Amino acid sequence: MSTGSMPESIHIPSPTRQPMVPELWRIRSTRRDTYDTFTIDLAPVDGPSPFPYLPGQFNMLYAFGVGEVPISISGDAAKTALLTHTIRAVGAVTRAIWTMKRGQIVGVRGPFGTPWPVEEARGKDVVIAAGGIGLAPLRPAIYHLLTHRAEYGRITVLYGARTPRDLLYVSELEGWRGRFDLDVAVTVDTAQADWRGNVGVV
Repeated sequence: MSTGSMPESIHIPSPTRQPMVPELWRIRSTRRDTYDTFTIDLAPVDGPSPFPYLPGQFNMLYAFGVGEVPISISGDAAKTALLTHTIRAVGAVTRAIWTMKRGQIVGVRGPFGTPWPVEEARGKDVVIAAGGIGLAPLRPAIYHLLTHRAEYGRITVLYGARTPRDLLYVSELEGWRGRFDLDVAVTVDTAQADWRGNVGVV
Protein backbone atom coordinates (compact mmCIF):
# COMPACT_ATOMS: atom_id res chain seq x y z
CA MET A 1 0.00 0.00 0.00
CA SER A 2 1.18 3.53 -0.68
CA THR A 3 -0.21 7.02 -0.59
CA GLY A 4 -0.54 7.46 -4.34
CA SER A 5 -3.55 8.77 -6.24
CA MET A 6 -6.88 7.12 -5.49
CA PRO A 7 -9.22 5.61 -8.09
CA GLU A 8 -12.86 6.64 -8.35
CA SER A 9 -14.38 7.41 -4.95
CA ILE A 10 -17.01 5.29 -3.25
CA HIS A 11 -19.39 6.14 -0.45
CA ILE A 12 -20.65 3.90 2.35
CA PRO A 13 -24.43 4.40 2.43
CA SER A 14 -26.32 4.92 5.67
CA PRO A 15 -30.11 4.87 6.10
CA THR A 16 -29.96 8.20 7.97
CA ARG A 17 -26.77 9.85 6.69
CA GLN A 18 -27.02 12.40 3.87
CA PRO A 19 -23.54 12.70 2.28
CA MET A 20 -24.19 16.19 0.88
CA VAL A 21 -25.41 17.63 4.21
CA PRO A 22 -22.80 18.28 6.95
CA GLU A 23 -23.48 16.56 10.25
CA LEU A 24 -22.55 18.36 13.46
CA TRP A 25 -19.60 16.91 15.37
CA ARG A 26 -18.00 18.31 18.50
CA ILE A 27 -14.25 18.48 19.09
CA ARG A 28 -13.53 16.14 21.99
CA SER A 29 -9.75 16.54 22.00
CA THR A 30 -6.91 18.14 20.04
CA ARG A 31 -3.30 16.97 20.00
CA ARG A 32 -0.41 18.80 18.38
CA ASP A 33 1.73 16.34 16.42
CA THR A 34 4.30 18.66 14.83
CA TYR A 35 4.85 22.40 14.43
CA ASP A 36 2.17 22.53 11.69
CA THR A 37 0.15 19.33 12.12
CA PHE A 38 -2.46 18.32 14.68
CA THR A 39 -4.94 15.52 15.36
CA ILE A 40 -8.54 16.01 16.45
CA ASP A 41 -11.04 13.52 17.85
CA LEU A 42 -14.67 14.28 17.04
CA ALA A 43 -17.82 13.03 18.77
CA PRO A 44 -21.36 13.43 17.36
CA VAL A 45 -23.34 16.32 18.83
CA ASP A 46 -26.54 14.27 19.04
CA GLY A 47 -25.08 11.51 21.19
CA PRO A 48 -23.72 8.08 20.19
CA SER A 49 -24.06 7.62 16.45
CA PRO A 50 -21.83 4.99 14.77
CA PHE A 51 -19.96 6.34 11.75
CA PRO A 52 -18.85 3.29 9.74
CA TYR A 53 -15.95 3.75 7.34
CA LEU A 54 -13.16 1.69 5.81
CA PRO A 55 -9.38 2.23 6.16
CA GLY A 56 -8.28 4.75 3.55
CA GLN A 57 -11.47 6.78 3.30
CA PHE A 58 -11.78 10.51 3.95
CA ASN A 59 -14.35 13.07 5.11
CA MET A 60 -15.15 16.62 4.11
CA LEU A 61 -14.64 18.75 7.22
CA TYR A 62 -16.51 22.05 7.36
CA ALA A 63 -15.42 25.07 9.38
CA PHE A 64 -18.59 27.14 9.53
CA GLY A 65 -18.17 30.56 7.99
CA VAL A 66 -14.89 29.55 6.31
CA GLY A 67 -15.42 26.51 4.07
CA GLU A 68 -14.70 22.80 3.87
CA VAL A 69 -11.71 20.63 3.04
CA PRO A 70 -11.12 16.89 2.39
CA ILE A 71 -9.22 15.22 5.25
CA SER A 72 -8.30 11.54 5.53
CA ILE A 73 -9.65 9.64 8.52
CA SER A 74 -6.67 8.60 10.66
CA GLY A 75 -8.33 6.64 13.46
CA ASP A 76 -9.30 3.02 14.04
CA ALA A 77 -12.17 1.96 11.77
CA ALA A 78 -13.22 -0.61 14.40
CA LYS A 79 -14.07 2.25 16.79
CA THR A 80 -16.96 4.09 15.13
CA ALA A 81 -18.08 6.26 18.05
CA LEU A 82 -15.25 8.75 17.43
CA LEU A 83 -13.80 10.24 14.26
CA THR A 84 -10.09 11.01 14.18
CA HIS A 85 -8.41 13.26 11.63
CA THR A 86 -4.78 14.36 11.39
CA ILE A 87 -4.57 17.75 9.71
CA ARG A 88 -1.80 19.99 8.42
CA ALA A 89 -2.61 23.67 8.87
CA VAL A 90 -1.83 24.99 5.39
CA GLY A 91 -4.98 26.83 4.24
CA ALA A 92 -7.85 28.94 5.50
CA VAL A 93 -10.06 26.01 6.53
CA THR A 94 -7.36 23.89 8.16
CA ARG A 95 -6.00 26.93 10.00
CA ALA A 96 -9.51 27.74 11.24
CA ILE A 97 -9.88 24.19 12.59
CA TRP A 98 -6.40 24.51 14.13
CA THR A 99 -7.62 27.40 16.29
CA MET A 100 -10.77 25.62 17.50
CA LYS A 101 -11.04 24.47 21.10
CA ARG A 102 -12.54 21.45 22.82
CA GLY A 103 -16.33 21.58 22.54
CA GLN A 104 -16.51 23.63 19.35
CA ILE A 105 -18.44 22.33 16.35
CA VAL A 106 -17.32 21.26 12.89
CA GLY A 107 -19.39 19.88 10.03
CA VAL A 108 -18.66 16.40 8.66
CA ARG A 109 -19.67 14.89 5.32
CA GLY A 110 -18.66 11.39 4.27
CA PRO A 111 -17.11 8.96 4.27
CA PHE A 112 -15.79 9.12 0.72
CA GLY A 113 -12.91 7.57 -1.19
CA THR A 114 -11.64 4.15 -2.19
CA PRO A 115 -10.43 2.10 0.81
CA TRP A 116 -7.07 0.36 1.06
CA PRO A 117 -7.21 -3.30 -0.13
CA VAL A 118 -6.77 -4.84 3.32
CA GLU A 119 -9.19 -7.68 2.59
CA GLU A 120 -7.45 -8.60 -0.66
CA ALA A 121 -4.13 -8.72 1.21
CA ARG A 122 -5.24 -11.45 3.62
CA GLY A 123 -2.76 -14.33 3.70
CA LYS A 124 -0.02 -12.21 2.09
CA ASP A 125 2.95 -10.16 3.20
CA VAL A 126 2.19 -6.42 3.39
CA VAL A 127 4.54 -3.46 2.97
CA ILE A 128 3.27 0.01 3.89
CA ALA A 129 5.40 2.95 2.75
CA ALA A 130 4.61 6.56 3.63
CA GLY A 131 6.27 9.93 3.91
CA GLY A 132 5.38 12.84 6.19
CA ILE A 133 1.65 13.35 6.68
CA GLY A 134 1.10 10.46 4.25
CA LEU A 135 1.18 8.15 7.28
CA ALA A 136 -2.16 9.56 8.48
CA PRO A 137 -4.41 7.91 5.85
CA LEU A 138 -2.45 4.65 6.21
CA ARG A 139 -2.75 4.54 9.99
CA PRO A 140 -6.26 2.94 9.89
CA ALA A 141 -4.85 0.21 7.63
CA ILE A 142 -2.08 -0.48 10.15
CA TYR A 143 -4.66 -0.68 12.95
CA HIS A 144 -6.68 -3.15 10.88
CA LEU A 145 -3.65 -5.32 10.10
CA LEU A 146 -2.62 -5.46 13.76
CA THR A 147 -6.15 -6.22 14.97
CA HIS A 148 -6.29 -9.14 12.52
CA ARG A 149 -2.57 -9.95 12.77
CA ALA A 150 -2.92 -13.73 12.39
CA GLU A 151 -4.58 -13.31 8.99
CA TYR A 152 -1.51 -11.73 7.33
CA GLY A 153 2.07 -12.70 6.65
CA ARG A 154 5.01 -10.44 7.36
CA ILE A 155 4.04 -6.78 7.85
CA THR A 156 6.57 -4.01 7.23
CA VAL A 157 6.06 -0.27 7.76
CA LEU A 158 8.53 2.10 6.07
CA TYR A 159 8.09 5.71 7.16
CA GLY A 160 10.12 8.79 6.36
CA ALA A 161 9.96 12.55 6.88
CA ARG A 162 12.04 15.59 5.99
CA THR A 163 13.38 16.05 9.51
CA PRO A 164 12.77 14.47 12.95
CA ARG A 165 10.35 17.28 13.86
CA ASP A 166 8.18 16.32 10.86
CA LEU A 167 7.58 12.76 12.12
CA LEU A 168 4.00 11.91 13.09
CA TYR A 169 2.82 9.66 15.94
CA VAL A 170 6.30 9.39 17.47
CA SER A 171 5.23 7.52 20.62
CA GLU A 172 3.03 5.19 18.60
CA LEU A 173 5.90 4.46 16.21
CA GLU A 174 8.02 3.50 19.19
CA GLY A 175 5.29 1.16 20.38
CA TRP A 176 5.04 -0.46 16.96
CA ARG A 177 8.82 -0.87 16.78
CA GLY A 178 8.68 -2.75 20.07
CA ARG A 179 6.39 -5.44 18.66
CA PHE A 180 7.83 -8.77 17.55
CA ASP A 181 5.21 -9.27 14.83
CA LEU A 182 5.78 -5.97 12.98
CA ASP A 183 8.84 -4.56 11.19
CA VAL A 184 9.10 -0.76 11.38
CA ALA A 185 11.82 1.37 9.78
CA VAL A 186 11.87 5.16 10.27
CA THR A 187 14.13 7.54 8.37
CA VAL A 188 14.55 11.28 7.81
CA ASP A 189 16.05 13.21 4.91
CA THR A 190 18.22 15.41 7.12
CA ALA A 191 18.89 15.63 10.86
CA GLN A 192 21.03 17.30 13.51
CA ALA A 193 23.79 15.48 15.35
CA ASP A 194 21.48 14.44 18.19
CA TRP A 195 19.32 12.27 15.86
CA ARG A 196 20.08 8.60 16.51
CA GLY A 197 17.99 7.13 13.70
CA ASN A 198 18.52 6.50 10.01
CA VAL A 199 19.14 9.33 7.53
CA GLY A 200 18.00 8.86 3.94
CA VAL A 201 14.82 8.75 1.86
CA VAL A 202 12.30 5.90 2.12
